[in-house]
Amino acid sequence: MAEKKVNGIKILVIDDDAQICELVKEGLSQWGYKVLTAKAGNIGIWIADCKWHKPDLIILDLMMQGIDGFEVLRRLREDKLTAYMPVIIMTGKTDYASQLKAEGLYCDDYIVKPVSLEVLRSRIEQVLKKRGII
Repeated sequence: MAEKKVNGIKILVIDDDAQICELVKEGLSQWGYKVLTAKAGNIGIWIADCKWHKPDLIILDLMMQGIDGFEVLRRLREDKLTAYMPVIIMTGKTDYASQLKAEGLYCDDYIVKPVSLEVLRSRIEQVLKKRGII
């Protein structure tokens, strides 16, 4: 993909693991993405809903303290401003029930950690193309 296609595309990473947030931010930034991070579900919801930060895609962990990823996704889908934002679940939950629950909340993709940055980038590009963003 040409770099200029992704320049300006905002990705919000919602994960309570600071190392994951920083790793994804550094990795995706090198390919031209603008990456925002939130280390709590409620902060992620606020950023997604904020007109100044509105992301083009969200990468969301399921297992977080406080509001978990399922609740974040449910709230995003109920809000008319965020209902159609593409969301990729990136989690350590490998069970089929979690994947089905996430799909039932209309996530765009489900990735199990650990994942390489190259695979994550590829999946992001697939979702962005499918949604007509790039």
